[in-house]
Formats: sequence, structure tokens, C-alpha cells
Amino acid sequence: MKTGIYIHVPFCRSKCAYCSFVSIPWDELLAERYRRAVIRELEACAQISGRTHTVDTIYFGGGTPSLLPLGHVAAILDACRGIFNVEPECEISLEANPGTLAAEKLLIYHDLGVTRISLGAQSFSDEELTAIGRIHTASQIGESTKLLRDCGFQNLNLDLILGLPGQTEPHWASSLECAVALAPAHLSIYMLELDSKVPLCRSVTAGHCQVPDEDSVADGYLYAINFLEDRGYFQYEISNFSRPGCECRHNLKYWRREPVLAFGVAAHSHDGASRYANVSNLSDYLSAVEEGRSPRAWRESLDSTRELEETIFLGLRLNRGLDWDQLRRTYEADLLEACEASLKEMAEMGLLRWSDSMVRLTHRGMLLSNEVFQMFVHPRNTCEE
Repeated sequence: MKTGIYIHVPFCRSKCAYCSFVSIPWDELLAERYRRAVIRELEACAQISGRTHTVDTIYFGGGTPSLLPLGHVAAILDACRGIFNVEPECEISLEANPGTLAAEKLLIYHDLGVTRISLGAQSFSDEELTAIGRIHTASQIGESTKLLRDCGFQNLNLDLILGLPGQTEPHWASSLECAVALAPAHLSIYMLELDSKVPLCRSVTAGHCQVPDEDSVADGYLYAINFLEDRGYFQYEISNFSRPGCECRHNLKYWRREPVLAFGVAAHSHDGASRYANVSNLSDYLSAVEEGRSPRAWRESLDSTRELEETIFLGLRLNRGLDWDQLRRTYEADLLEACEASLKEMAEMGLLRWSDSMVRLTHRGMLLSNEVFQMFVHPRNTCEE
């Protein structure tokens, strides 16, 4: 089974009000130290596994990877190619924010083998962008998209967020129309989720701003599905839509439980037999790698029960759903019994539908997916490292 590589880049120009990911302000010296640490972590992986991994996807996520100097991206990709068997047709994705791109940088990205850019548009309303602390404008989204195409990038994704402060149905419809007018190959639609620790959550709780209610968000989500389908974007996962053949190959690995080795602070890996994560504190990560210690915070070995649980809740994220006959051939009957009973109960509630051996979420099930998945997500039995 081919492997994906994920590189976490924690640097941002500023922290968005809704963001709960590990990110820090840009610092040139710290970024150089981080580059060396990531490459050293990659090299440590090579000492353990050698060139046994064939890699067909590499993903720079963050944070804002487009803030990295070109030399950093080049060095990390060189390390990947020197350590792993990276396929010539490898999908290499890089997340970027509007306003952080320039023609010179993009042309070199292209020469380095980057094949896909994911642009954090989030909204085409300047008022909504300001409300969540984004530092780009709506017009910069179009400017960045044109620049990307002029530099040879056709495989583009745009991220949009549903449920932002002050977002009305006409605003949401307008953002969708603006996004489709730019003709990206891929669109990701995320519903706003507020961690209690982020500033936007505190503002909403204090009544300083208001977000749309659940019914409005549900209506907006269903509208997006129909709107995008009518314009040639098929939904292949709860939050993801693409032109035919333009699905994100890297993200499909997560939902199909294929191996993804992740590097950098707070990076989460799955090697097929276990899941493990690096420490989420940047200083702790850098110190560990520089001192020749493992930066892992925890590891969990996956037994048959955990594998089945993951297969169900990750597989149900995909519109294709689960092939229950295939699961019967893979797992023991007693493991499947309780899961099948729960799924059939959810089908009676209209959250799932069975078609021959295939089990899929309904649109209502997608809206209530967290409730569905809770049936199969249990506390992890992890060991600290």
C-alpha cells in the first residue's frame, strides 16, 4: 500500500479568531530551525524504515505553508525524495492564503514538482473575513487564483466556511457563486466549529457577535450540495466536492485508512499498525529532535476492534460509503454484529441508507455525522513516549 507524507508548517502571519490548530507568528530564525528539525525527523524515519515506503502524495499543511521561503520547501522535498521512493506522478499539495503568493514563488513551486494548491478563501464577503480575523480581502482570492493559473497551476482547491458571524443566506449563496465563477478543480466546504479556547467562541458566548443557528447552517449545507452538483462538482466526502478525477488523493488516504507518515510539531501519523502523534508544543518538538530524541507524545497500537471502528466512521465520510459484504470477509462476525445493529438503528432514523451491501450516510446523516460517528469512536488506549 502506497504511503502519504504530511508536513506540518505552524507559521502564520496572524492567528485567525476561529483557529484551534497549532500555529505561531512568522519568525525567520525559528522557521530555519524548524526546517532543520523536520528534515532531521525525516532522516530519523529513514534510519528505521529505509526506502521501503513508496510515496504517491505529499501534503504541506498548516498554518500557512506558502509563508515558507522557497529554499525550505525545496530542501524538505529533496529530503523526501532522498529518503522515500517518491513516485514521478506524486500529488504534491501546498496550502496557501490569498495575498501570500507571487509569480516567482509559484513558478519555482511548479519546478519543484508541486502539483496542487489549496487556497484558504473561507468567504467572498469582506465583512465576514474581517469578523474571523482573516487578513486577505475577497478581491485577493480572485487575484491569487488568476496568478496560480498564469503560473501553470490548474489543480486548485478553494476552502469555504459555512456558519460565519453575520453570514446570511444571500451572503452564502454569493460566496458559492463567486467560488464557482473562478472554476477551481476542487472545493472544500467546512461548517464552522468553535473550540471553547478560541477568541471567536468567547465573542459569541459574550454576545459580541452572532453566528447563524443550526437550521440556517443545515439549509446552507444542503443548498451547497445541490448548487455545486448542478455546476459539475460532485460530492465525494462530507466536506469535499470536485470535478471528476480531481479528488484530493492525499486526503482520501485518511478516509481509506491508508498509511500517512506525518512530520513536524503536532503531526499525526498512521502507519497501518498504529497511530501516533508528535508533541504539540513547538519548543518541546524542537528540543526533542535537536537532542536526538523522538518527538512523539503518544502511540496507540490498533487491534481488530479499533480497526473496524475506524473503518466504519472514516468510510462513512465518503459518499461511496461502506461495502458491508467486504467487511464480512475481513472481520469476524462477532465484531460486526454490534456495529451492524447500531447502523440499522440509524438507518431507521433516516441517518443511513442500505443499498444491497453498501451503507451510506443520507444528507441528514451528514448534517448529524458527529452523532453517528460517536457510536464508533471511543477513548484511545494510548501510551505516552
